[in-house]
Amino acid sequence: MLNDLFYPRTVAVIGASLKEGSLGYHVMQNNIHLKAELYPVHPVYDDVMGCRVYRSVRDIPESVDVAISVVGPDNTLQITRECAEAKVKFLIIVTSRFGEAARFKEGKLLEQKIAEAARKSGMRIVGPNCIGVLNIPFINSTFLPEYSPFSLEGMPIPPRGNINIISESGSVSGLLTAWLEEQGLGLNKLVNYGNGIDLVATDFMEYFQKDMECDVVGVYVEGIRNGRRFMEAARSLNEKKPVVILKPGSELASKAALTHTGSVATNDAILDGALKQVHVNRARNYGEFCAAIMTHSMVSDRFLNRDHFFCVGITNAGGFKVLLAESLRQYQVPESTLSVLSPGVVSELEKILPPNVTVTNPLDIVGDASSETYCKVMETLLSENNVDCILSIPSFEPASLREELVKDTARLMVEYGKPVIIASVGGELARIIRDKFQKVFVLNFDKPEDLAFAYQILRKRHQFLTKAPPPADF
Repeated sequence: MLNDLFYPRTVAVIGASLKEGSLGYHVMQNNIHLKAELYPVHPVYDDVMGCRVYRSVRDIPESVDVAISVVGPDNTLQITRECAEAKVKFLIIVTSRFGEAARFKEGKLLEQKIAEAARKSGMRIVGPNCIGVLNIPFINSTFLPEYSPFSLEGMPIPPRGNINIISESGSVSGLLTAWLEEQGLGLNKLVNYGNGIDLVATDFMEYFQKDMECDVVGVYVEGIRNGRRFMEAARSLNEKKPVVILKPGSELASKAALTHTGSVATNDAILDGALKQVHVNRARNYGEFCAAIMTHSMVSDRFLNRDHFFCVGITNAGGFKVLLAESLRQYQVPESTLSVLSPGVVSELEKILPPNVTVTNPLDIVGDASSETYCKVMETLLSENNVDCILSIPSFEPASLREELVKDTARLMVEYGKPVIIASVGGELARIIRDKFQKVFVLNFDKPEDLAFAYQILRKRHQFLTKAPPPADF
């Protein structure tokens, strides 16, 4: 079990420093205010940030759950042996220049020696070449300062939320936290394992199966060891919460991965087929990875446990009715998943809308529709039994739509228990409106094709949860 890694009672920082800007300084600074008892280790200092400094991890009077090492590769083997002697449970090695560096000829051999020294005592290793574990308020092994808008430096820390991230890459991890913070999305746990000489993505997927605090897990991998175990972990985790996997598969990407974390390529076609068999979503690129994580974070499985998952499109901008229909076709959303509106609902909508509107799906309620009309149309649609999701493209460029539509949309989602997904398309005004939707936790994008993408992955998740057969294609 990895509980002591993510919820440590005691943390040692090996290489703790008073030198501002150093790794040891920032790791200390990132953990000084957290719940774990902090023990800096350094051969010279007596005091760091008000904490007594120990010459060796073996001198610490308590058992150490997690040691974070920021020392260079030349001293890391000795540090590992000392941690093993001290019965440290987990060692996070954040420094680089190990097996990932082709010019560092002894790197792979050094990794093997470190892994062997740890294995003898039962100590587990995260890294090397990583930022490690982020689980506020328990541990933050990252070596970057918290982001400051004044210095334009550092790593933003998102608020506590329902997303777990597993990443082989430290830079992808850091940029994901910045994106989550910008989107107003919450992070539950993040782990970056770098070269992965011991613990890897599979171990963390297995552990997160019992994590009741997260609703979606994003996994970025460059190489896979023990493919059978990886697929079993992904399958089991996906049965409990959505899993989104991003793994570059081209020959060029595989060559880049070899010099980044030392990962060896896997057969991409076999991986793709295996993930489809276990119904795990594989993102094709970073943009899809982020969109899928955001979709599952904001539209949890509780919205999808229903007999069917039919959708209706609605807009007050006629061209986007056409573009939405085209986007659904491009994402291979079957026409049979579009809600067929009952005569009663059609009649009700005709009473609300002007005579020049033809009730179809997708539905264009024309540009002069007011916020009140837009809301009434959505409520009428949501009250229909075979409408399970609304794909909405409200244009606020006509002055007839007002900000109250944002709050009304959130209210209707809660009242009817059905997701409404928004595309706010345009310039500065559209961006402002997206921010307002985000603040009331309504899933929103800036392009109609993103609506189609989000609906498609939710539809597939619904099929998996209910074991429903796929409908006929276009």
